[in-house]
Amino acid sequence: MTVRALAAFVVFWLALAAPLAACTRPALQPGPTINPVNIDQTRLAGAILAEVNYHRCRAQLRELSYAGDALTRSSQAHSVWMAQRKKLSHTGRGASGRKMTDRVRAARLTPRTASENIAYLPLFQFGRNSFRVVDRNACHFLDAAGDRIPSHSYATLAREVVT
Repeated sequence: MTVRALAAFVVFWLALAAPLAACTRPALQPGPTINPVNIDQTRLAGAILAEVNYHRCRAQLRELSYAGDALTRSSQAHSVWMAQRKKLSHTGRGASGRKMTDRVRAARLTPRTASENIAYLPLFQFGRNSFRVVDRNACHFLDAAGDRIPSHSYATLAREVVT
């Protein structure tokens, strides 16, 4: 391979890698852990949006933006509906709307493409590793190294939901 061909090859690969280098993932800050009794929905939505946009950037897709309070209220009503019935579902009844597209339209948005992710995750950062229950009532868990497993922060929960 000539020097000129090698230089063109390197420039080509650097051009491909440049957009990916611009993708920055939010740093995992020790920040406040999630209080399951009083979840800060705004903070959680922001953390999830930041994580989604990081992955979209890496896939060279355009960034998503906040869809608005009306969609948040509609989604929250559906979450409450699922919690009351102890079931995960993309379809609901009553205030939550029958289908995800109903909830999007109720928020006065016109869906070109819409998707909905429903997740059920533990409050603690168990990951995919083994752990030991020290005190179930006090929510005291240890990992394999003997370190206490903390509750999720908004950033760690967002990372778990999205990836």
